[in-house]
Amino acid sequence: MKLPKNWNEINIAQFQELQLLTEPSFDNQLKTLSILSNKKLDTIEEMRIVDITSALAKLAFMAELPTAKNVGSFRIGNTLYKFAANQHHLQAHQFIMVQDLFAEKDKWVQNLHMIMAALCVPYRIFPPKRKEVKTDDFEKIAAQFREKMPISFAYAYTLFFSLCLPELLEATQVFLEQEVAKLKKIAEEKTAPPSVG
Repeated sequence: MKLPKNWNEINIAQFQELQLLTEPSFDNQLKTLSILSNKKLDTIEEMRIVDITSALAKLAFMAELPTAKNVGSFRIGNTLYKFAANQHHLQAHQFIMVQDLFAEKDKWVQNLHMIMAALCVPYRIFPPKRKEVKTDDFEKIAAQFREKMPISFAYAYTLFFSLCLPELLEATQVFLEQEVAKLKKIAEEKTAPPSVG
């Protein structure tokens, strides 16, 4: 049975399935093997206990949290996805999506592929050129990330961004409120009746 050797070999989709297995039961251990080996649960249930025990021992690395060293970019095919270090590199619809997704704290893991898609800026590798993320491309990118991105990468990046996000959102809100106040003042000046002097 082929099983992952580390977190780099577990994609977001598998991690999302594993996250739903909250009880430490033998049944959930079998489901874990099914998810990570891509074998049907019926096949796993037909295995001998000694083989199940041996397979589970190979997953000891899962007792530690995922780690990743380079979380700046991720490649799928001819597209390199660079991840924003701050909100200024995102398009407006991406920033709104990030706010909405992070607001649903109880769904972060289930939304992880969408969070990652909202935080990326795609570049064509050859010739090198930034691609704008269109709203309709978002679902496609999220689906690719769900199936192809290692959880170690997604975990490290979203952990970093989730720690910074509250301060970024607050600073952005203050900035936007100041801009609205300026625009209101300009509008008032332009619409004010001329003073009689």
